[in-house]
Formats: sequence, C-alpha cells, structure tokens
Amino acid sequence: MIKPSVRVTPLILLLSAALLGACSPVTESRSDGTAQASDKEEKPGKVLQPFESISGTPYLVANITQADWGGSRSGSSGSYKRRAGDIHNLVFLDSGSLASHRLFETNQYNILEAKQYSLSNPNPPAKKNEKIARFVYQVFKQDTNEDDYLGGVDHRTIGISDAFGKQYVEVLTDISQLLNLKPLSSNRLLAVYVKAGQKTASIIDLEQRVVVKTDAIATLGPDVQ
Repeated sequence: MIKPSVRVTPLILLLSAALLGACSPVTESRSDGTAQASDKEEKPGKVLQPFESISGTPYLVANITQADWGGSRSGSSGSYKRRAGDIHNLVFLDSGSLASHRLFETNQYNILEAKQYSLSNPNPPAKKNEKIARFVYQVFKQDTNEDDYLGGVDHRTIGISDAFGKQYVEVLTDISQLLNLKPLSSNRLLAVYVKAGQKTASIIDLEQRVVVKTDAIATLGPDVQ
C-alpha cells in the first residue's frame, strides 16, 4: 500500500519563516552611544601659548597656561582650583637643533614670575639684542594656606636657570612673604623676605646660582608683624 505523499503548502512555509524570524537574536547598534560619549569628552585643561625669542640667544620660550574655553574663569586640576591665564610651566625651544623641553616635569605648579637677566645689565628687562644668561623664577609649589588655590599668599620658591631653562636650582624655598627682590649689580640680587616667621635679607649670585650671604633683619619690636 502506497502512503499518500505529504504536501507542504505555501502558507505553512510563510508561517515557519515568520516564527524563525521572531526567535532570532537582535543586535543593537551602539554607534550613536559611542558618538555621544566622545562628544562629552573634556578638553585639555591647559594650553601652549605662542613662542617668543630670548634676546641674544637661539632659544625661544612659551608659557603653558590654564585654558579658558569660553566658560568659567576658574577650573580644577589635581587638588587645586585653577584660574584661566595662570602659568603652570615653560617650554624652551632651540631654533638650531630643534631640541625642546619643559622647565618642570609637572604642569601642576603656578609660576608667578620668570624674569630674564643678561649678567651685563643690572636692570631687567634686558635691552634689545642683549644676551640673556639667566631666568629667575618665583614659583608656588604647594597650597600652604589650604584655600584650594595655588598662588596668592602661599609659600613661594625662588629658582634660577640658564637661558635655555637648564641647570635649574632653587636658591630660596618656603618663603611666606617676599618683601623685595632687586638687582644690586649685573650678577647679584638682593632678596628681602619672611621665612619661618623671621625677616631676612639674602644676596644671590646669579652667575653661580647660589646664596652668598644671609642675615636677619633688625628686631622691629612686638608691635610690628
């Protein structure tokens, strides 16, 4: 006896395909989410400023400053508040060899001043085309008054480097108040300052990058801070 053949109708095929499609896993595209995350990435907090020539040398120098992207004039970096325009490092460039380097290995300090000296003219800034030999820096390195801002009345450091920002030496540290910093001659500076509550005067040799003499200021009486 011959069994009748089983005939599959087109309707059954269509129903089977629909069921299989319903059971298939659906893979969602994440490209939109990735793009949105990328758009939200923050811009760098600091920016390199234009380079300027250092008189009488083949070197150039540029500031690394706190950025201002058109928003608030303050921001945060590390554990300190930052103000747009604050100088956090210097970059030196040799126009001959194209060698370059940062003054500090970190961009977290606050450089209050970087003054250029020629060692032939006791009155900075140097005259045009006069050869610069030294930089004298005033730098804030620690938030000593714990106001979450690096600068202002924090203790400062006075450092000296050559014209290319090399051979950096800190000659005075932990200064709570600087009362004066003035040239005495082409290679000598007078610093008057307060350190550990003591009013002090020091003479700094710019060429050797050392303090050559220090003495305490006369006692001013208990009614003088």
